[in-house]
Amino acid sequence: MKVTWTYDRGDHRDNHEVELTDPDALEALLREIQQAGEPVALTIFSDTNDDPDDLPPGIQIGLGHPTHAFAVHIADDGGYLNDPTAETPPAGLQFDFGGVPTEYPAEHLQLRPETAIQLAVTFLKTGGEPPHLTTVTE
Repeated sequence: MKVTWTYDRGDHRDNHEVELTDPDALEALLREIQQAGEPVALTIFSDTNDDPDDLPPGIQIGLGHPTHAFAVHIADDGGYLNDPTAETPPAGLQFDFGGVPTEYPAEHLQLRPETAIQLAVTFLKTGGEPPHLTTVTE
């Protein structure tokens, strides 16, 4: 699967793209990004679309904040995954999305970074099956 993310560096965008098939390698990469402490949105997908402006089916996760993350399944029937046991932040938080600081509303950030990492790893292990929180918390 392809993993892409971009940081806003003020005078330029720091673009990253890697192809990964090993779940352990993906987990190591995501943990490194989380530890860096720079909130960023990562997109993980297998198929590309003909339309470059349309996100291909996949999963997008927000990592880099010490206590909050997000995960959204990118599909016609997709949506944000929230953990009712995770604390919702008092306000929205910014994550770099494509090198653009983007605010995500608090209600979409009801996920711990560890859970977002596990959702992404499971997404890769299953070959892109729709992510479910029960897969991670069982």
